[in-house]
Amino acid sequence: MDQELLNLLKSSDRDATSKGAEMLASFLSSASFPSKSVQALREILPAHQLQRIFSSISQRLVKEIDESEMSKALNALLQLLQNEDVRDAVLSIGDASLVEVCRDLISGLSKAVRLPSSSVGMSAVAVFGCVCQCEKARQLLLQHSDTEPIFERIPQLLSDLPEHSSIPLSVAYLTRYPSAQRRVLASGRCAKLLAGLNSLMLSADPRIASDAACAVGNLAFNDEGRYQVLSYVELEDVIASLTQILKSPDELAGQAAWAIGNLCRDESWCLKMLETRSEWVKQVLSGLGRLLQTSDNQTTCDAACALACIAAHSRGVELIVNHADWELLAAGIHHNMCSPNVLVASSAALALRHINNDPAGFESAAQALAGMTSQTAATISSILHIMDRSVGLHAAVSMRGLPTPALPPQSAWFT
Repeated sequence: MDQELLNLLKSSDRDATSKGAEMLASFLSSASFPSKSVQALREILPAHQLQRIFSSISQRLVKEIDESEMSKALNALLQLLQNEDVRDAVLSIGDASLVEVCRDLISGLSKAVRLPSSSVGMSAVAVFGCVCQCEKARQLLLQHSDTEPIFERIPQLLSDLPEHSSIPLSVAYLTRYPSAQRRVLASGRCAKLLAGLNSLMLSADPRIASDAACAVGNLAFNDEGRYQVLSYVELEDVIASLTQILKSPDELAGQAAWAIGNLCRDESWCLKMLETRSEWVKQVLSGLGRLLQTSDNQTTCDAACALACIAAHSRGVELIVNHADWELLAAGIHHNMCSPNVLVASSAALALRHINNDPAGFESAAQALAGMTSQTAATISSILHIMDRSVGLHAAVSMRGLPTPALPPQSAWFT
């Protein structure tokens, strides 16, 4: 990054800053390590200068008509926003200033997604997803009707270019938020969205497949989204893809456990799968047993919550205690009940409580405890009685920082 560019970026003159922003966009589009250049800017420039640069690039996106120049502007915005320190500095401004910045940004992104170019559209969605990681900016963006073209374009982008890595990650971010979920799923978009996500789950790149599975799980964590996913005509294809991802390395397979567990929150669907697809359930249990042994709290919590959903039904308990990996499952449950993380411990305790509710499950669980020291068995028995059941039920949701769904007044979870 040469001195002329730095001088322009440091200038308090609006025209100089605008020229510097244009040069920065060109520089970042061809830089070998753009993330290092952005980090260097963060170390050199104060927050107000970074805000001026971001605003200038957003305004340029609105005014620019050349597709290649728009692509450079989007890339520059994305590189800036992917740096957490820069993103916080740029978006941590007063309400009035943030409204102004977001207005220009929304206008530019909405213009970009209307272009026929899929690569420009994907970059625009990726920028949108990064901005939504800031709560105040997200609230402004999601309330603005002019963001509708962005949500309209997402399903098409997923279908057109399943190999592009930024899209599943962006959709995974966006589907974390109920207000964004409603926008993504509105106007009959669910089928096309799920078709695109399923294509991504078949990707040869395991990270892309895992991000897509995360998006499916996010859609299914509340009642409204879960209903739409379970109503999808090609649901069997989605289930097959999730089952395959469950066999991936632990840090990726956890996203499949998250999705499967959320689908199993629909008691009717879960019971149907238990009664008619026992071989599939056995595959899921094998994956969950392995994930219960991991050290990552989110992964173990996802696995324990999924197991708790299955164990809420007597048929589920039957399949669990007769599974070839029952000893592994029991060991994982007991180990995680002693976790210092209350969400992990609560989810494991809920799984064991559900197993104990069934006579055959209670006997098998008692036999597993009998092989432990009396002190360990007593500790687990004590934890089982003091853990809050509602915490266990929503542990995986809480672990991801998502809003906890309301509990029905009479629920089978509390038997």
